[in-house]
Amino acid sequence: MKLYILPGACSFVPHTALEWTGADYELEIMDHDALKSDAYLSINPQGTVPALVDGDTVVTQNIAVQTYINALYPDAKIFGANQSPVEKADIMHWLAFLNADLHKGFAPLFAPHKFVEEDTAQEDLQSNAQEKVISMLDIPNTQLGKQEYLTGSKSTADVYLYVVLRWAKKFNLNVEKYQNFNAFISRIEADKGVTAALAQEGLEKV
Repeated sequence: MKLYILPGACSFVPHTALEWTGADYELEIMDHDALKSDAYLSINPQGTVPALVDGDTVVTQNIAVQTYINALYPDAKIFGANQSPVEKADIMHWLAFLNADLHKGFAPLFAPHKFVEEDTAQEDLQSNAQEKVISMLDIPNTQLGKQEYLTGSKSTADVYLYVVLRWAKKFNLNVEKYQNFNAFISRIEADKGVTAALAQEGLEKV
């Protein structure tokens, strides 16, 4: 089994998940040029990470990769300690929010030139994107005021939130008012799987 990742990207989530499973896997660390190479595009035509290759099986898209890992290693409980229908819906709710809403909100910050050409327009776009992301971060911050993890027990949703919070720091977003993130980050970074994934990707703790 081989997982293709870009350091610090959302692929950090399935990377950590594989560490939690104790699976025997190979990590392929990519850069932006490698993502657009013919070799990688033959695996994932979108040229994005993550991509998981397991024999003849190729899985792309973050939540799909996580779902595949969970199906192979259910005892690792990467989707949380409990698996009732309500709890399964809860983990999918948070993963969808993080993947489709919060993650997407960062797109104008990472690559404003893909949306508008003029410098002034890019600045306006980024300013609006920052405000939107900061506003959305209130939702998980409120949840973490009720319990230590998004679904009550540690899951890949928490790792995804951790990745997003790393991005928030990268772009100097003012999230100081969201005090619940401080203890949350400490809890996540104390996790052995997260620590291992950070080291393998050459990343420092927040």
